[in-house]
Amino acid sequence: MDMMFDAMNDIGGTVIIVLDEIDTIGDDDRILYSLPRARAQDYVEDHVFPSIIGISNDLQWRDNLSPKVKSSLYDDSVLFSPYDAEQLQQILRRRAVKAFRDTEFIPIEEVNADSHRDDNIVTIDNSDQEYLFKTGVLDTDVIPLIAALSAQDTGDARQAIKYLRKAGELADKNNDSTVTEYHVRQAQALVEREAVVEAMREMTTQAHLALAALTTLELSDDTPVRANPTYGVYQNIADIIGADKLGQRRFKDHLRELDMQGIADGKKATAGSIGGPAWEYQLQVNTEIAVEVIEDTPRLEELDLGTISPNRANR
Repeated sequence: MDMMFDAMNDIGGTVIIVLDEIDTIGDDDRILYSLPRARAQDYVEDHVFPSIIGISNDLQWRDNLSPKVKSSLYDDSVLFSPYDAEQLQQILRRRAVKAFRDTEFIPIEEVNADSHRDDNIVTIDNSDQEYLFKTGVLDTDVIPLIAALSAQDTGDARQAIKYLRKAGELADKNNDSTVTEYHVRQAQALVEREAVVEAMREMTTQAHLALAALTTLELSDDTPVRANPTYGVYQNIADIIGADKLGQRRFKDHLRELDMQGIADGKKATAGSIGGPAWEYQLQVNTEIAVEVIEDTPRLEELDLGTISPNRANR
């Protein structure tokens, strides 16, 4: 904080601090209290005017701030809607010109009006100058398809750009002269797989143990399975790697989280039990993917899932 305030004094004037993913600040929100009050608290000199821009996908992040921080911010919110398909097409065409050979923008006044489609016209700067998007390597339907897929899903430009990049990589790998709808469909499946794998890699140790237990039962053809026998396998795995063991109720929370993330599939069992309905779980992702993630997790990399008892006695 002291280094930041010293730098702000050196800069002077209006200083804007941009905090991306501001929701990850957690419980330590002192910086959000100190910055708006920096001049009043003599942290900076009178010629410095600090302000904050916070960026977040979580609309409720502000609810977790302390009352004194909320009163200090005097903040206004600006909501940015997801991109629609037309906006995504414009973004993708700009990226494609940078990324692909035989792809370019031609000033519209240099093009015969009868020789182009209006949906290939792009505005690339603030001058309202229009350009025709021309490509020799992307099939006509590639960019509209990617834009439609992303708009229907998240409206996220990063997702659309990933689809385009991956489709180009697949075409290049296959020595194909053009990128086609087939490459886009393949790219979509691969990007979605990568997203699931990345989410699984970022899980906590206890979540990985729950995943390992469910994967063990999947490999032994014991799924769908209820939480109790899964908890038994979880205990075996925790003993093998020397990890702390959660209580059964907290372990069930991790199974439910795997269900919410789309990694596992939880369904109410046909027969209930005393104390409420029973649930059965099985993997929703490919078993090979789950095994790959477990083997790449440092704490679990030496674990041989095939040798772990499925603990059928608890079924």
